[in-house]
Amino acid sequence: MEVKLFEKIISIKDKGCKYGSLSTSHIPPAVNLFVKVTNGCNAHCAFCSNSGYFGEVVKFDHNKLWQIVDELVLKGIFVNRINITGGEPATVPLIVNCILERASAKIYKRIHLHLNTNGILPSSQVLMQNPRWDSISVSLHHYDPVVLSEIYGTKIPDTAFSFKGINKDIINASCNLIRGYIDNPAEVEKMLKFAISLGLPRLGFVALMKVNDYSHERYVDFDEINFSKIPHLYFTESRNRGADCKCSNYLYNHNGKILEVYMRNYSNPNYCESSLMYDGQYLRQGFHDDNIIY
Repeated sequence: MEVKLFEKIISIKDKGCKYGSLSTSHIPPAVNLFVKVTNGCNAHCAFCSNSGYFGEVVKFDHNKLWQIVDELVLKGIFVNRINITGGEPATVPLIVNCILERASAKIYKRIHLHLNTNGILPSSQVLMQNPRWDSISVSLHHYDPVVLSEIYGTKIPDTAFSFKGINKDIINASCNLIRGYIDNPAEVEKMLKFAISLGLPRLGFVALMKVNDYSHERYVDFDEINFSKIPHLYFTESRNRGADCKCSNYLYNHNGKILEVYMRNYSNPNYCESSLMYDGQYLRQGFHDDNIIY
């Protein structure tokens, strides 16, 4: 469906995802609001367009962010989740803390607040300890710190992924499938066991988006990995939006400990229905530069 927001027409999905072969059902209009607090990052992952922290000064309009949220609510559009992302949000902790402070007001407390971080910087460890987060995604692309340092292009400190003082129940670890790293059932199984050893409740596997040469060369298709070969990994459900995206859910059991497993089989990088992105200055539908809403 289409709705008018700040005098611009945007697309909002009014049908849920398909569960397997079942037909879709109508859902109330809702959006996920991605708040990009910085382009900078302390890591240098070759698959990421935001690699490299340049120490830029970010001008972030906090009042405009909450004007956007208020307008969505006024139009009867449910704000499903506010995702704090970047770059690496921990490189600009003052901006993130200002958002957290405002989000703690009664009128915004019901909104799900989510942090995307790589967990490497000491400031990210501090950010994750804030009790206002409803969920946190941590990039974790390998079980070996030495190899992980190679992927990130920066040394992984001993304090990374310790989760000391952090509510691990809200942590979602995310692992990219990358050719030469995590690209077969044996390597996937090692990642599953590593996540359990860290005491994490859930781990997601994601296929690279083919947005640059590295991602094309290192892309691993989910069909290449025979997940049925992994002992004690049990399929539970799948959801899809046709050619735009598909995800699957599993449960993994190791020594009596259960890990929830999420897999994003594929995703169209141009698909942006119900996704809004605010970069501190402009609101866009999706993640492209030429579709400013406000």
